[in-house]
Amino acid sequence: MPVWVLTIAYWFHLMATVVWVGGMIINAWVIVPLTQKYLNFQQKAEFLTSYQKWFQTISWLSLFILGATGMFQMSEHPQYGGFLAVENPWSVAIFIKHVFILALAGCMLLMTFFILPALKRIALKQQLGRTVDSREIQKFAKLEKRLTWANIGLVVLVLILTAWARSVS
Repeated sequence: MPVWVLTIAYWFHLMATVVWVGGMIINAWVIVPLTQKYLNFQQKAEFLTSYQKWFQTISWLSLFILGATGMFQMSEHPQYGGFLAVENPWSVAIFIKHVFILALAGCMLLMTFFILPALKRIALKQQLGRTVDSREIQKFAKLEKRLTWANIGLVVLVLILTAWARSVS
């Protein structure tokens, strides 16, 4: 592969990493705490619905870019031995990193298709004047918070594994 193509792949990979990881950190450390502190459940649900719609699009796009560019980078690496060939410290780090990336994608799927829709349904019920069990609100708010922090933990592990892979290559 020409060096310029690999350079572009690295650039896109780094940009997608910054956007995805930075977005998750801002979400966990700024957006969620501030909305919980200053907005009632209805306001929070309305804000997070529009924010998450935007952020989910950016996150999934970043994940796609990371996957596509990562395959190019990995296949060009001198220590790459083939699919699921775990033969050296670099390939061990990369393999474990990909396991954590799959876990991150799983968290994104849960948030996109389970937790956020449940929070939207609760907000809609409240808008319509229906009674909503406070335990249901707390349950999904806790799940959202736990999943957000799980994402941060997984991201930290992915970055540590990336550093390890770079140090042994």
